[in-house]
Amino acid sequence: MSQLFIPLIMAAAGFLAAIATYRGIRQGGTRFYTLEREAILRRASLTLFLSVILFIGALGYLLFQQQQQATEEAVTAGEVIEGVETSTPTPDVEQFPPTEEPTPTVDINQPTITPTPLICRAIVDGTSGNGLTLRDVPGGAEMEILPDGTILTLLEDAPQEANGFAWRKVRLIGGDEGWVAEDFLTIRAPCN
Repeated sequence: MSQLFIPLIMAAAGFLAAIATYRGIRQGGTRFYTLEREAILRRASLTLFLSVILFIGALGYLLFQQQQQATEEAVTAGEVIEGVETSTPTPDVEQFPPTEEPTPTVDINQPTITPTPLICRAIVDGTSGNGLTLRDVPGGAEMEILPDGTILTLLEDAPQEANGFAWRKVRLIGGDEGWVAEDFLTIRAPCN
């Protein structure tokens, strides 16, 4: 607010000088003789010149303040300005004796991170409607016939070779486990 006080005073004085100019021109135009009219009009032109100077001074002062404020902001931001040194030295503060870096402590109340096991799914497919035989061991005794579209969970056991087929250990949705021929399974993408 204090930055605007001087320009406002100058603008108000310019406005009053303009009003005085208007009154002087009106008075000088009609009621007086020629010599008096000239004197009044001279005074009016002086007050008009004064009002113009005051308005220009107010604008110049505002621009000067704005430039000063921009320079101060640039100095605090650390920008390089022509002719103005903006770097401020930063003092190095050392603590004697030096303190040790604290070692992080493990919070025993925090849960430990355990990897989520990848569950591999497969679908019985390509049996031409005959179904897939679930066996107790690779190539062993029949336990159940699984129709096409049955969803199975592949267990982590490695595939085994028997009777010319690769066998995979699977678990049914009901919980039963057994071995099936891998050729008749469609395995989902992350488990290929």
